[in-house]
Amino acid sequence: MNTSKKKILVVPGNTDLNRGDQALIWESIRLLEDIYTNLEVYLYESGASDKERELQKAQTKSKGFIFLTRILLHPRVKANINKKMSDEVKYSKLVYIKWGIIAFLDFISTMLLIIPNSFINKLGRCFLTIEQKKSLDIFQSLDAVIVKGGGFLHSYGKLHDPFVMYYFLFDLMLAHRHKVKVIILPNSIGPLKNRIARTLVKRVISKSVFISVREDVSYQFLKNVLNISSKKYPDLGFFLKSYETDLLPYLINKGFIKEKKNIAITLRPYRFDGFVNADRLYNSYLTEMSNFVSHQIDKGYDVTLMAHTLGPSAHEDDRLALNEVYHFLSDKYKKSIIYLEDFELDCRQIQKLYSYYDLVIGTRFHSVIFALNENTPSIAIAYGGNKSYGIMQDIGLPEYVIGIEKVTSFELDLLVEKLESEKAYYIDKVRRYQNLLEKNRIELINSIKIVVR
Repeated sequence: MNTSKKKILVVPGNTDLNRGDQALIWESIRLLEDIYTNLEVYLYESGASDKERELQKAQTKSKGFIFLTRILLHPRVKANINKKMSDEVKYSKLVYIKWGIIAFLDFISTMLLIIPNSFINKLGRCFLTIEQKKSLDIFQSLDAVIVKGGGFLHSYGKLHDPFVMYYFLFDLMLAHRHKVKVIILPNSIGPLKNRIARTLVKRVISKSVFISVREDVSYQFLKNVLNISSKKYPDLGFFLKSYETDLLPYLINKGFIKEKKNIAITLRPYRFDGFVNADRLYNSYLTEMSNFVSHQIDKGYDVTLMAHTLGPSAHEDDRLALNEVYHFLSDKYKKSIIYLEDFELDCRQIQKLYSYYDLVIGTRFHSVIFALNENTPSIAIAYGGNKSYGIMQDIGLPEYVIGIEKVTSFELDLLVEKLESEKAYYIDKVRRYQNLLEKNRIELINSIKIVVR
């Protein structure tokens, strides 16, 4: 085992407000800690304001990791510095125009950093802030750039897709420029409906020393569409260990009645990218979820509306969708509902909470993974890429996924009834999958060791 100090940067960025991403960051680092005995970990901080940045890194910072300013910032950050975060799910055309101008200028300036010419690189450095220059200096001394587990490389044919892919792949391209090894931990990749975005993804990730995916749909996409070989391992969220302390008293204090049947529901304010009738679909999604909640309460369930992700942007703040569903309900049903948001909870504590429920309906797929880790049956509402369909297919439960654009109360009611009648079969599938997890994790560690020697 290599005992010299190794410097790694985990990308894209850290956000403690998204408990799924937090788990992936923590588990990505834990993997590397099992490979190196002397590790120096760097992370990119996120957020447009000082308060937002502190919220997004406080829990992870307490673990002793070092935070850097991102070299290529999201246009939202530059457009909203020192301004209140928007509470709108759907961005206006003016916002997109503003972001587009910022993105174009950033593309031109940051391209200078990845062109294989030292003079041009020095010219590009002139466009960076003092903090970004510090990040670049550290970047050049790294031993590896680690792409955390997860899923962000997908596009649906939008005009801005090429820049979105450039934004997410920039650190990989910068790593290639400085001969820093790139390791891609289990991700979902695809679909990539924009041709330019697809070409860029193929060109950049193919230069990585290690590429892994978290489900078979992405594995086949890389193999058959991008002609790239990869290895398949479980989503790193499956390796997350539950919080040790009993949190049932916490839930009871919120109004939880353990003697009753309980459903936890996670939602997100999804913009329905790639759909021409996005507004109608979003309204339908919330209405149908409200109807589903009332139907399940009529059947005897209590329902917890769980804010699994709390930001950073409105598009990532589950409270917006949860509050809309809650306000759709009549007072008759509200007495059987717990609305739960808590910035103090981390991913391990959230996972522990799911262990007390009979069932989880998860739009946030890591709420499904966390629940499965606790042997709590779950139904996944799929959005944005291959992850939900692919992972549930790998577990052997593809019938318990429904596309977010197809959500109806009727279909969800049927799935709940099916799950209630097949619970033993469902849990058996989950446990068979869990039995392979530790072996898979060891194999992943050994595969990475080969390329980092």
